[in-house]
Amino acid sequence: MRFSQAFLCINEKIEKAIEIFVMLFGLYILIQILRIIFGGSWTTEDLIIGLLIFNLGSIFTIGVSVAQLKSDHNHLKEQFKSLASDFKSKVKI
Repeated sequence: MRFSQAFLCINEKIEKAIEIFVMLFGLYILIQILRIIFGGSWTTEDLIIGLLIFNLGSIFTIGVSVAQLKSDHNHLKEQFKSLASDFKSKVKI
């Protein structure tokens, strides 16, 4: 396994860990919102800060996913160009 492949596997594991952490944090915030509705636990300021942190984590996760998809598409674009050139050379023969 090359270094880049090993680094990619580590990146995927870290990305999945961050996604799981953000989901768990979102569930925790949801529980706190329900506790406030049914009797209160956090102050309003704490809840707003928690929601902002959850929003920031969600945006970070989505940004990483979009960047990964764009890089994957660039790789496919190069492969399709080489495939098209190969096909054109075969058709001329």
